[in-house]
Amino acid sequence: MEEKKEIDKPTDFEEDKIVLICATGRSGSTSLLRLLNTIPNSNICGENGAAINSLLEFYRKIKSATSKNIHGRTTPFTYDYILKKNIKPSWYNSYNIYEIRQKIREMIIAMFKDTPYTNVWGFKEIRYDNGNIKYIREFKELFPQTKVIIHIREDIIQQSRSGWFKEDKNALLFIQNTNKELYNFYLENKSYCCMMTFEKMFDRTYLKQMFDFIGCLDHYDETKITEILNNNIKD
Repeated sequence: MEEKKEIDKPTDFEEDKIVLICATGRSGSTSLLRLLNTIPNSNICGENGAAINSLLEFYRKIKSATSKNIHGRTTPFTYDYILKKNIKPSWYNSYNIYEIRQKIREMIIAMFKDTPYTNVWGFKEIRYDNGNIKYIREFKELFPQTKVIIHIREDIIQQSRSGWFKEDKNALLFIQNTNKELYNFYLENKSYCCMMTFEKMFDRTYLKQMFDFIGCLDHYDETKITEILNNNIKD
């Protein structure tokens, strides 16, 4: 059989800086998003309702199916070949995993790289409870240059009384559990994760360390930063 060409190398975004904000709700993640968007040629988007998590779950399942069940694995056998060899066709498939991987990359790029000149892009999301933070590993696999900012709030009592949380009697426990999952992910992946909190957003030392971590310290603009931080986000 002729082997399909492997398509597994990014071509038009290798030099981009990709930044994800993985946060809890009511932690100031939108303000952090605004701070990052002071960087020239940046486009850090807001939440997507965990749609990216669903896409990464698809990617995870298609990888698993390919490696465990598809006859021919990365070069699937044709249907005629399967019948000829008397192979049960329960897992007959004809996709090329490398092409699928590239299509997923292209879909994500289309969502967040809004212009050809945008070279710092990503999004923030708060839906990382119940183990969903694990999907970031798949994102990192697709985009190796990804940097992740784990963002929580230190004052979880005040957080649990804020916004929609104040109507939820289990809010405090939910925040505690999610914070633990996010923090453990940070500890396990320090090479591409940094830790940030609502409270530390107001400390210029920590802010500059964060900008440095994502490779954008040269674009730290104190005037723009101050304008955003003075916008009553503590209320």
